[in-house]
Amino acid sequence: MVTVHLVLAVLAVLALRVGFLYLRPFGPCPKCAGTGNIQRGRRRPVCPRCKGKRRVQRRGSHTIHRLAFKIRHGQQTAARYRQEDSHGNP
Repeated sequence: MVTVHLVLAVLAVLALRVGFLYLRPFGPCPKCAGTGNIQRGRRRPVCPRCKGKRRVQRRGSHTIHRLAFKIRHGQQTAARYRQEDSHGNP
């Protein structure tokens, strides 16, 4: 019984993580802490990871968005096929 609850809890956490990655794909750059610059002595060169944009794409968000695009595109294609009859007539 405990394992069922554990599995459901893990699935719920994964669903929340996927939703979070879909809604917020970008986060602050961990290398420069979201400043866009790195302190090196007196110099403040542009961060090599985010290139001064202050944000980077979160790990896994690209995959989630690609999968969502494929699902949406598949639904649009299926809707086009449903509109035609077996002879190809609309």
